Amino acid sequence: MIRLLAALLFSLLALQAQARCQGADLRDHLDANQSAALTRELAQIPYGEGNHWIARKGARTIHIVGTMHVNDSRLNGVMRRLTPVIRSADAVLLEVTGPEGRRFWETPEENINLFVIRKGPGLTEVMSERGWELLSRAALAMNLDPRRVARIQPWFLSVLLAESFCGPRGFRPQNGLDNRIESVAIRAGVPLGSLETVASAITVLSRRSLADQAKMLEYDLTSSTGNDHTFVTLREAYFDERMGSGMVLEKWQFLANAPGAPRDRQRLWSNYTADILDSRNQAWVPRILGTPGNSLVVAVGAAHLPGRAGVLNLLARAGYTLERAPF
Repeated sequence: MIRLLAALLFSLLALQAQARCQGADLRDHLDANQSAALTRELAQIPYGEGNHWIARKGARTIHIVGTMHVNDSRLNGVMRRLTPVIRSADAVLLEVTGPEGRRFWETPEENINLFVIRKGPGLTEVMSERGWELLSRAALAMNLDPRRVARIQPWFLSVLLAESFCGPRGFRPQNGLDNRIESVAIRAGVPLGSLETVASAITVLSRRSLADQAKMLEYDLTSSTGNDHTFVTLREAYFDERMGSGMVLEKWQFLANAPGAPRDRQRLWSNYTADILDSRNQAWVPRILGTPGNSLVVAVGAAHLPGRAGVLNLLARAGYTLERAPF
């Protein structure tokens, strides 16, 4: 199994999108009723807009920056505005620093249980007939044996087989805003810290039942065009500083197209967002508050900023006042 994992990681690190992006910004294709529904949902999301906020409490100032993990030329202007803030900080906190991430991916065998299904039923037993057909087809397209792939954790297969054709795939650093902020901090001698480890983030992804994870994998495998729409919508919402709208439309896409009955789709989505966003935000805030220094920069994926359990609202609950800043 370690040999198979090594082969999969090699494939993933070398993988690039092979098809033309078919994605469109879904916000541009809403009818009047959908636009009104989107407006209503956004009104219920705290801090649904803005990629750069300043939280203040007493003598302490925290710059919270929502990042995008992949490259885009529009980030050049963003960095020109953020560089003075980074250079003057007492510390910069990222989801995971570069050295922390590299240590994990260079020794995956030390965390093999995060990647493989060591005991119990495999994916052949828990996936629907349609889901297994999709997975087998995707595995064969990469010259992988579906029977062996059936013992790989679904979260990893989603990254390996079901990413959008509109962006780079895999774990190779892509010169996103996180990487750029880290580079400026290193050059300026500003201390860096991680809010989590790669292993802890993956543990959150894989803690639901294998059956539920398999349903999420089936959704990811269903349509590369749907994945493209989601990627483009989230990317453009990010640069419009309206991440909340992209997140609502991502949810709508899932609820309309995921396998299972409507109630099951809602349950899957609620659990997914609780794991990938809410629980991690709640774990991060004590680390932010416990970091020494009166001037901090916290740079995390933009989807972690909005919402009742978003980083911004959690800081407000901790007594910080928040002000939107230029991005």
